Amino acid sequence: MTPPASRKPSAAKAPASTSPETDAAGKPAVVAMGAEDFLAERVVAAVLAHARAADPSIERRDVDLGSESGLGDLVEACSPNLFGDAAVVVARGAESADERAVAALLQAAETGDVRLVVLHPGGVKGRKIADQLVAGGFYLAPCEKAKGRAIDDFVGRELNRAKRRATPDAVETLRAAIGDDLRSLAAACAQLVSDVEDDPITAESVALYYDGVADVPGYLVADAVVGGRAVEVLRRTRQALANDPGAGPALSAAVASGVRGLARVASAPRGASEADVAREAGVPPFKVRSLREAANRWHPAALAAALVELARADAAVKGRSVQGRSMPDEGLERDQGTFALEQALLHAVRHRSR
Repeated sequence: MTPPASRKPSAAKAPASTSPETDAAGKPAVVAMGAEDFLAERVVAAVLAHARAADPSIERRDVDLGSESGLGDLVEACSPNLFGDAAVVVARGAESADERAVAALLQAAETGDVRLVVLHPGGVKGRKIADQLVAGGFYLAPCEKAKGRAIDDFVGRELNRAKRRATPDAVETLRAAIGDDLRSLAAACAQLVSDVEDDPITAESVALYYDGVADVPGYLVADAVVGGRAVEVLRRTRQALANDPGAGPALSAAVASGVRGLARVASAPRGASEADVAREAGVPPFKVRSLREAANRWHPAALAAALVELARADAAVKGRSVQGRSMPDEGLERDQGTFALEQALLHAVRHRSR
């Protein structure tokens, strides 16, 4: 019986990664493929650094394969000059390259006169080109947009490079403040490493550093309510209001949003994936795991009661008092609203404890 033919490597099946530069650095020919420009830039920087470690005189030559002169520029960049100087050729716009450009890249890789990094944005356009390069010996460095736990791993590696660590809730707080943009997260990690002495870096440190970001105090209070930590709820609420006396509505909205997200996650089918639950519940995918664990400690009636308390608190911090469904015309002073908010948050935690 004839054995099945081995499959050629394909760019379409590249595993996701948030550190593609690790293995790409020492390769003579690389395809950095994906829509995450930040990771592609890191691949280029790693290849350059590796090459210059052996020969500091190596120069970088950039080529745009999508331009009218792309083929000629590529041939010129890959050709040795009169002085025999080595180079790293960075070729952009691979998705627009024609067959002649692909042939020139494969020939340059075979000759080995220069090191090559070809940048491809991924997607359907030009997929065949990437496959041809990979089949011809180019190393595939996946540079796709990161999602979910991969972003947590990215933050962890950024800190590990500086020989630092962070607690899981510190990573969540950082993502709440910064978002999931890798470039911004890398810069934030560098700043925290430089300015925060605690190790591991805690949520407290991140919250203090990003105190001006409006979502952070509300996120931390909501997280404490969901976790049933009454002392922390009161302390974080008073800290946030001391820094910004007008932050009451934002805090109540953040906590209500957190509890509603918890209720949606709790009602999701047990077999549903994290991505599906996140989409249905309207929460970030990285929060689904922790919300599922928290939901096991909340009775459905406690969630309903907490949401009622938070609705009343939201009205109170906006200067209104709720009695049943009626609202009196007279408004509440800020201190009264703050007191009502604190009481509602503590009541919510007590409902969970029961």
